[in-house]
Amino acid sequence: MKNIEKKAARAKRFEEKQLARLQNQSQTKNWQAYFAFLLIMIAVVNILDEITSNLSVSVQSSFVTEFFVNRPFLGKTYTFEQGLSLHTTVSVLGYAFGAVTPFYKALADKWGRKPLFVISTLGMAAGLLIIYLSPNYLVFLLGFAVISFFIGHDMQIIYILEEAPDKKRGSIYSVLKSLGIFGVVLIPVLRRILMGNDATLWRRIFFVPSLIGFAAALVVLFFVRDTKVFIRERTAYLSIPYEERLAHKQLKKENKQAQRNQSGVFNAVKYIFSNNDTKYLMLANIIFDSAMPAIALYFESAMHIAGMSTSDITSAMFVLPIVYASLTFFSGFIADTLGRRRTILSASILSIAGFILFAVGINKLWNPYLIGGFCGLYQGCYWIGRDYMNIMMTEKVPTDIRASVIGAVGFLTIAGLVVGYLLVIIGMLIIPVWLTCLIVAIPFIACAAVMLKMRVKETKGADLDALGTESQVSAQE
Repeated sequence: MKNIEKKAARAKRFEEKQLARLQNQSQTKNWQAYFAFLLIMIAVVNILDEITSNLSVSVQSSFVTEFFVNRPFLGKTYTFEQGLSLHTTVSVLGYAFGAVTPFYKALADKWGRKPLFVISTLGMAAGLLIIYLSPNYLVFLLGFAVISFFIGHDMQIIYILEEAPDKKRGSIYSVLKSLGIFGVVLIPVLRRILMGNDATLWRRIFFVPSLIGFAAALVVLFFVRDTKVFIRERTAYLSIPYEERLAHKQLKKENKQAQRNQSGVFNAVKYIFSNNDTKYLMLANIIFDSAMPAIALYFESAMHIAGMSTSDITSAMFVLPIVYASLTFFSGFIADTLGRRRTILSASILSIAGFILFAVGINKLWNPYLIGGFCGLYQGCYWIGRDYMNIMMTEKVPTDIRASVIGAVGFLTIAGLVVGYLLVIIGMLIIPVWLTCLIVAIPFIACAAVMLKMRVKETKGADLDALGTESQVSAQE
């Protein structure tokens, strides 16, 4: 009993300190100047996130060759395809660790957006540094696991969605997202400067982004506030006396009432499946994510196996982020004008077409810049579709469980990712990597797009403040 009382006392002190901090932030003026600064910081962290997400993939053939082909691993050496399949298998096993991520992300609904913004940025920087220092595959895996854990949090995306005006949310998101993607040009720049045509120097390109990450985390820690929406909604909630809120929760438990509007991954899962609209959006998201491994992770290895040189692969990678960023930039204006659903459907069709052209191009050894363009087309359109599915979900749920719902989405889509990974692992041992990826990706993208069109309602112009009031009413009933 004493332990319960101590726990309640600690929780009360934590919430009192949080309320005081949030009230102080809400009284700070110069929001326009601060908003401009915040957009800059979001853009910087977005660049770091995009680089971190793509860096290991961009040198995939190099580390697979070093760790599996040129030196023994677990007592034997492998062909390139066997080594790539083994690395992919280990990546799938890493999702057991990644299953913790949604529960961590849900803490943003209690702690606030800023603490996790700082921690996630530091985590990405630390993972990059570990890979830079890795002497063997096991240490590389440690860095890879750290990166995998932190790149999926996207707390900067929540900042964009909760700070931007409702009618311009998609446009502001697309501009900042495109700037982040354009920053991926740093990868081929680092490849050309630090690797040249020597694939064994692949570790060097991880050092500079890690420094950027540590610097960005410090700036966020000292100068960034929590989001206005979170400050407003959390302050209103914490302003209700602690004992009154505790009694309300206890009453609901005693009456066995559903607590749909409480934070936490499992409550968020219940919320998602409590109505057909969010349920079918979630199912479409899971199916769409089944294509992700085939779409995003093997383009560099496919080019390598097709016979492209390290230098030509670098040339293709210069064009990839430019096309990807350009598509993303315009997608937000389209989404705010025509709607999220039409944007996702159009992006899905273009992704399939671009992937087919990329596969033909690498096998015919077309110009590397043209190949990079098709690669940017299919990847850019796929991620646009995936991002706007996530945005649609955030535009359908209350503020006080928004981070929890995003965490739940990440938790549930693991099922789709595992299916996609397993199909790729098996396929690449039988048929070429590029053909495996085509066969896996195209049906999943098409099926998800059809489900979205048939069963999910549009969210363009959704009022996030209005969504937030639902939980406030529930808390005060």
